[in-house]
This record gives sequence, C-alpha cells and structure tokens, in this order.
Amino acid sequence: MAEILNQNEIDALLSDIESGDAFEAKEKEEKKQKQVSIYDFRHPNLITKEHFRILQMVHERFCQILENYLTSKLRTLANVKLIAVDQVTYSEFSLSMSDPSCIYVLRIEELQGDAIMELTLPFVFYSIDRLLGGTGKTFDEMRELTLIEQRIIGSIGIDMVKELNNAWVQVMPLNCYVTSYQSRPNFIQIAPIEEIVISISIEVKAQDATGFINLCFPIQIFESILPNLSAQQIIRSNTVEYTPEDEKAVIDRVREAPLDIQAELGRKKITVRELLDMEVGDVLTLDTRVNSPVPVYINGRPQYWGQPGIKDKHISLKIAGLVNETDAEATTGAAA
Repeated sequence: MAEILNQNEIDALLSDIESGDAFEAKEKEEKKQKQVSIYDFRHPNLITKEHFRILQMVHERFCQILENYLTSKLRTLANVKLIAVDQVTYSEFSLSMSDPSCIYVLRIEELQGDAIMELTLPFVFYSIDRLLGGTGKTFDEMRELTLIEQRIIGSIGIDMVKELNNAWVQVMPLNCYVTSYQSRPNFIQIAPIEEIVISISIEVKAQDATGFINLCFPIQIFESILPNLSAQQIIRSNTVEYTPEDEKAVIDRVREAPLDIQAELGRKKITVRELLDMEVGDVLTLDTRVNSPVPVYINGRPQYWGQPGIKDKHISLKIAGLVNETDAEATTGAAA
C-alpha cells in the first residue's frame, strides 16, 4: 500500500517545487549519471571526420573532371555530382550493386590492393547509344552486355580510371588501372565479407538518363596513408616547385617565340589636296634625316633605335640603342 503524505509533508513538497530546489536536485542527480556513447561493433568508425572531408574533396574534384570529359565524349551536357562517401561492410556494398551490372576491378599499384568501379546499366546503355551516333535512348531491360557493347563502354571506363588518378594526384599517385570486367557482383571478392570498405556514390545525369558510378575501396589498403592524410598535405601538394631544367625549358620556348619587328624610316604630313594631286614619279621628303636613327617596333611598341643601311647587298638595320620611356610615349603618340 502506498504511503499517504500528511499535510505538512505536502506543504514542504509544494514549497520545494516553487523554489526550484526539486528541479536542481534532479539535474544534479542526472549529471552524476555516467554518459554512455553507443558503439557499433558491426560498423566501427575507422575513418575520422577529417579523412572523410579529404575523401569528399578528392572525389568532388573527380566529379568536376568527369563532367567535362563526359560532356565532350557524349556530345551533350552531363551533370556529375557526388552523392555520398560512407564506410560500410563489403557484403553491404556487394548487395547494393545491381545484378547484372557493368563492373570493373581496378588494381591500385601504389597501395598494392584492388578496388571496384561500377557503372549502372541505364548510364551504360545511354552512353553506348550516344557513342554509336544515337540520340541517347534509355533501356529498362536489365541484361548483360554483349562483347561489342563491352568493348565500346570499355574505352569510357579506362578513361574514367585515368581521370580518377588525376583527381587523386593532389593527395598521392594511385596509378590504378583496369584489370578485369565482370557483370555479376557475386563473382568479385576483393575483401572479406565483414571487412570495412569506403563506398563512394556518384550520380550522372545526361538528358533524360540518370545513372550512378559506385566506387569501393577496402579500408585495409588505405591504412598506411590515412594517418598522413590532412588538408595541409593537399595544400603542399598544390605548390609547384620548378627545377633548373624547367626554367631552361621555359626560357628556350620564349626564345623561339616569333616576334613582329618593324622599322619606321620616316613620316610626312600632307593635306588631302596634295594627296589627290599626287602622280606617278612624285617624291615626298620625309621628316627623318639620312643619318638620324629610326624607331624599331616590337609587336607594335617602340623598343630600340636603329640605323638603316646595306650589308652584303641586303637592306639591313643596325640596333643603335634602347628607346627610353619619354621617347616611347612621344613616338607612340605621334603614330596615333
């Protein structure tokens, strides 16, 4: 039987509630309780938030490169967008792939591991139709690709892997390449079933067709580089250091660049009437004396003073000196 409070106990309880003492006591009691965080042993967090941000930056760059490539290759406007970067088990990623599908197994030479790149069939059939000169029809039929279709879409798959290498070069060179093609996800095993993998989903839209590019990287191949991945490293990798050989190559290219050189022998102002009265054989006396230097123009700007003459029966021009700023302004103004 519940204990019945008397009137004095009821009054004391009401006074505590009005003063807030009861709520403060409850808050203190809650603070004393231990804070418990849930840990999922099936999906442990092996990648930090900073690593996720770096992976997102790299593959957003990959989407930009891929968008330009597909727009040029398919001759239509393509929109490529990064959807998600997650860590899941390999079994979950394998179950998420379509069956059948267009799957490429990639070998990452730098990390001595394998990865997966899946192209969903709606995007594959649309690309094949565009490459063969069609308008870009989409097919709802889920079937395996023929050998001819595999060869056609294979050129795009190889180019995509090259663009993936270009996107990763800011962090590290992957040097990955296609090793095999598969249509059934059950035939591919690049990691243990319960192994954590990095799953990257990319959406591709072109006209009325929508498809996806799914990438899978086993976490074990990134274990050696994840501790060194940071935003500062990406910034340092963008800093280009030129060697003496690079500087020499640039200087040689500049020296071989063609220039438009003109020498102005002289000028003469005449009226329109004098111009109209001119006939064959008339002689105009120029303002420049025979022994006076003439301006030499480089790409339309006065740079040197020259002395005209003849050398080895050829009309020649000897550079006599540099044009200073005052002379250059005066010469340019007179020419205008």
